[in-house]
Amino acid sequence: MIIYGSKATQLAKESISESCPHCQQTNSIDMYVFQRYAHVFWIPFVAIGKTGVSQCAHCKQTLKFKDMPSSLKLAYQEIARQSKTPYWTFIGVALVGLLIINVIIQSGIHDARTSKLLQSPQAGDVLEVKKASGIYTLYKVADVRPDSVAVLPLLYSVNQESGLPHLASGKYAQYSDEQKYYSRGMLKTLHDRGEILDVIRK
Repeated sequence: MIIYGSKATQLAKESISESCPHCQQTNSIDMYVFQRYAHVFWIPFVAIGKTGVSQCAHCKQTLKFKDMPSSLKLAYQEIARQSKTPYWTFIGVALVGLLIINVIIQSGIHDARTSKLLQSPQAGDVLEVKKASGIYTLYKVADVRPDSVAVLPLLYSVNQESGLPHLASGKYAQYSDEQKYYSRGMLKTLHDRGEILDVIRK
C-alpha cells in the first residue's frame, strides 16, 4: 500500500500594519505563509505551492487567502514572494533522479561487461537470449573457434527474463544436441540489438 498525501510547513510569520477587517484594531494582524508539499511514505516529494492565513492578535479572527480583503491579499503575496521554497521539499524528486542515474550507470556497466565476455567467449558460457517480445531462452556455448562460436539452444523458452539465471543452473537446463553457429561479429550485433541480454560464466 502506498501512503501519500500533502502537508504544509511554515515559511514566514510577519506582523503587518493593516487593520483587522473584523474588530478594526490596527497593527494587530500576523500574516503566516506556509509551503505545501506532496509526500510519499512521509518523505517530502515535491513542493506544490504556497498558502497562507492572517490572524488578528486582538480578536483572533483567522482568514484564509480567499477570504482576505484585497489589502491583506497584497500583503500576503509580497511576503510569500520573499519566502523561498525549502530545498528539502524536493527530496523525493532528487531521490528518483539519483535512482534513474544509478540505473543508467549500472546498465552501462552491465552492457560493457557483457560485451567484453562476448569478445572472448568460452565453452560453457550460457547466453541469455531474447527471441521475441516476452520470449526468452538460453544458448550454451559448446565450442569456440577462431571465426565462429557453436551454441546449443535450450529446448524451450520462458516468458520472463528474470528467471533465466536460475533456469541456467536448474534441473530444467536441457539443451538441444543440434548446434547453431554464429560469427563473433554476429554475437556483437545480437548484443547491440538487445537480443543477447547477458553472459553467465562460472
